Amino acid sequence: MKKSQAIAPHDESGEQLEKTARELALGRFLSRLTPGSTVGLIGALIMFVISMSPSLLPTTWWWQGVASGLLLAIGYGTGSLLGWLLGNLWTAAGIKISANHTWIKWGTRALYAAAIIWIVWSLVRSYHSNNGAAILTGMSPMTVLDYLVATITAIVISLAIAGLAVMIRGLWRVVKRTARKWLPDWIAGLAATIVVLFVVVFVTSDVLFEQGMEYAYGMFAEKDQEQEPGVEQPYVSERSGSPASFEKWENIGVQGKRFLSRGPRASDIAEVTGQEAQEPIRIYAGLAHDRDLEDVAQIVVEEIRRTHAFDRSVLVLSTVTGTGWVEEWGIQPVEYLTRGDCATVTMQYSYVPSAIAFLREFDKPAEAAKVLYHAVMTELEKIPEEDRPAIYLHGVSLGAFGSQAIFEDEADMIAQVDGAVWAGTPNSTPLWQKLTAERHLGSPEIAPVVNNGRNIRFATKPEDLQTDIYGRSLPQWDYPRFVYLQHATDPVVWWKPELVRTPPDWLREPARADLNPDMQWTRGATFIQVSTDLPIAGLAADGHGHTYHRELIPIWRSVLGLDQNLVPGNPYRNADGSWVTQEIIDKMTRNIEAELYEEPAQNIE
Repeated sequence: MKKSQAIAPHDESGEQLEKTARELALGRFLSRLTPGSTVGLIGALIMFVISMSPSLLPTTWWWQGVASGLLLAIGYGTGSLLGWLLGNLWTAAGIKISANHTWIKWGTRALYAAAIIWIVWSLVRSYHSNNGAAILTGMSPMTVLDYLVATITAIVISLAIAGLAVMIRGLWRVVKRTARKWLPDWIAGLAATIVVLFVVVFVTSDVLFEQGMEYAYGMFAEKDQEQEPGVEQPYVSERSGSPASFEKWENIGVQGKRFLSRGPRASDIAEVTGQEAQEPIRIYAGLAHDRDLEDVAQIVVEEIRRTHAFDRSVLVLSTVTGTGWVEEWGIQPVEYLTRGDCATVTMQYSYVPSAIAFLREFDKPAEAAKVLYHAVMTELEKIPEEDRPAIYLHGVSLGAFGSQAIFEDEADMIAQVDGAVWAGTPNSTPLWQKLTAERHLGSPEIAPVVNNGRNIRFATKPEDLQTDIYGRSLPQWDYPRFVYLQHATDPVVWWKPELVRTPPDWLREPARADLNPDMQWTRGATFIQVSTDLPIAGLAADGHGHTYHRELIPIWRSVLGLDQNLVPGNPYRNADGSWVTQEIIDKMTRNIEAELYEEPAQNIE
């Protein structure tokens, strides 16, 4: 009896080795597809192909390596978990299939061959498509060597993540083995799962995230107080931080100091324009440790009184990004085009980059914009209406998000201010969403037409202010004028969670501008692609991605009514564009570039 019991398993094993079994338990087959096996590998390869596929922007080798490494790990883990679940379900159900082993062998080989062909074809196609996108967006294409280094980097990163997963799995086994001393096996497994999940959630949220945030805030708070080389305190009274200012230089953060030390003086403007010029006013209040937003806004008001900013013809309320950064390309064109007859007013509300501010201080930009706006407008109401300057708003990225929060709808915008220029508005901005949803039937999402473009115009480039993206002329552009400048390749504008399950209009519409024609929506994959575009959006060439520079000169020229378009009702009372020639615009551009592009410090949002 004992002998027969010993022989039976041996015979069964022999049958497997001789490959004569006709019946294969599918559950036993799938149970092999656990972490470290086929399903995980399939998931990893699929995610790797997705990470290399055409997206909004071509990438760099280092970010491609990071993104692909993360997606490799996600695909591997998801595939492994799926294989484990299916294996257990099929085993529990006792489902079996009969198959000829030869068919299985050759069928498996055919599947592997087809998978390899598909992967190679997809990667070659992605390589050529991404290099074509690099040409469209003025960026440097990746070489074959870049792709090779990116792949090696991705494998290293994915292995590191896999090692972390192995450690977590090891912890689960230790907890389960310990619990089995007092509990039944299935309860011990459940308890181990709960304990490990609690530990992982606690470590990631309460330790890594919270402590990481605290460290980031401390690091950026310290960086905010640094004194950068070449950034000097202004001595003209028209600027905050000067000896005449109520705002002390040491209370202003690093980005505010850059803003106050940069920009054209009256002599620079006169030289470029050939016209008499005034010293442009720049007002900026810093976020000292003992101040709240109302305190900061009150300092701005005091600076407005001191500098007599309301005596200027134009006043620009600029909402900064997370670090307090002001886009010089959004301000200097106004200073040149008004020949210095302007004041720019802004304040700091944070000192961390926009990505961190978006995660932890989502409402802060909107709150800061509202506080500043109401403080300034309350002061402005003390002046007779005929003596008030024209009020314009400006914001880029998170600044555009905050600035638009001042208004409820289109009518509110038109009633309250004299115009605005917003660039790279994040997709989560409620007013932007509302206007885009209400666009005319037939106008594309990347450049909607709202109310015939009477007051509000969306543009991917300056030419879109006169015609829609299909080249059809727009009706007369009345005052006040509002511009949404947004590139078809800017992931900040197009990223939203709904990309996971819903194809966006901007990918289905024929008007694609500089968008890669090979990019197509794929459920889940497109969301991943656009998400990985976000960190490199600001590295794109000017006029693409999240980079808005030279095109802001003609944009502001039109908003101020200096485009020789004789439309009545211009709120800028000294508007005269007869002197603005292409030669002068070229001089403006060269002067701004000479100042900004020679600076060693990088703009950090």
